[in-house]
Amino acid sequence: MKVYTLVQLAEVGLFFAVLLYALLPTPDTHPSLAVAAGGLLVGKAVMNILAPEGGSVLRRTLLGYGVGALLVAVGVILIHR
Repeated sequence: MKVYTLVQLAEVGLFFAVLLYALLPTPDTHPSLAVAAGGLLVGKAVMNILAPEGGSVLRRTLLGYGVGALLVAVGVILIHR
């Protein structure tokens, strides 16, 4: 297995762990953290969706996580309005 693949799997595992932590039923809930973890997962998904089109990893990373950041911003605004 390539190092790049291992890094991607580790990222997804970390993002999922953050999402689970944010959703734990505790007195102190973390909805913004859940939205952030979801945005990271969306960013990773968009990055992988763009892979067949080619382009550098940097380009795909910036586009993917840019879309994720936009969705996180919208989600946090909706939570705290």
